[in-house]
Amino acid sequence: MENIDQLKRAISKLDEREVKALLNLIFIRSEQCEGDEMIRILQSMKQSLFQVSRNEEKIERPQTVHIVFGDSPAGSLKFAFRKTTYAKTEEIIVLPEILSVGPMKSLQTKEGIENRFRWFKKNYRDDFNNLEEYKQGMLKAIEKIKAIPPYQKVIIWTCENAAEQTGLRFVLYLLKNKVNEVFELNTFKVFHEFYSYPMLEGEQFPRSSGELTPEKLLHLFEQFELSPMNFAKREALSDEGQNLLLIDNHLRTWEGGELRLSNIEQGDDFIIHCAKKLHKELGTHDYMKAVRLIGEVIGHMQQYTGDEWIEYRLRDLIVKEIFEYRGDLSAMRLYEVKLKKELLH
Repeated sequence: MENIDQLKRAISKLDEREVKALLNLIFIRSEQCEGDEMIRILQSMKQSLFQVSRNEEKIERPQTVHIVFGDSPAGSLKFAFRKTTYAKTEEIIVLPEILSVGPMKSLQTKEGIENRFRWFKKNYRDDFNNLEEYKQGMLKAIEKIKAIPPYQKVIIWTCENAAEQTGLRFVLYLLKNKVNEVFELNTFKVFHEFYSYPMLEGEQFPRSSGELTPEKLLHLFEQFELSPMNFAKREALSDEGQNLLLIDNHLRTWEGGELRLSNIEQGDDFIIHCAKKLHKELGTHDYMKAVRLIGEVIGHMQQYTGDEWIEYRLRDLIVKEIFEYRGDLSAMRLYEVKLKKELLH
């Protein structure tokens, strides 16, 4: 009886628009699911409504939740919305990380997040001041995603890279038993649908959503007609996300439109290739700044992994005596490298 009263109080807090949205979602999901699956969905909806009833203060809630991966696209999207009506109607949740690298096992739990950041602390050198900030940002974002009310639409911003595609699967796993309408806005695909830049498409631009300006992101959001992700695709991607959380893997790549688990050393050959190229351009076998080489790799590498990952792999290649170095390995700006002479040919 107490649960029924709670449910009534929660429903009484919804306005007409929210009630209509809930009913619409119930009918849609009832067509797609049955039996135990439908019971789980209804239980999830009930828990979300209970959460509303515990919040006695009536506030204006955003109509849509946008989920983005990384601080760069998040900052651009916030900037794009700030002087529009979207500032009141849209909420932005940021998963502040490059999810193509580092451990994903049990990342939906606090223990999994702690393990991921212990791995970063052990293997990354730069940006330690922000490590705790990133960890807290991840914890906060995951809790926000789990608490999204059932009447809000969810737009997940992605691109053709392993980082954002990993994020898509992870978020869909977190939303698995929620009835919300979910949309994917793939910035690469939508960008090339609106703009005719064959050369940029060949160069895989944009490689990430963060490479687009706020004006471009706003235009894509306003002009592209999104369709809700169908149930079969959503379930399949959610299952992929669940599998990622069960495996102790540290590198994911995006190849041929598929997310793949990769060997941690994949990409090392490209670092060596870029070093050979720079030695040739410089016309000398002298030491070069590590940041120069890392920048060259980032600028031409098809996979999106971030400079910290490249620097981590470069240090491993130093340990394996493929590169020589001089300076201080505690930060990428503090040392120089060169290929072993016998590897130049």
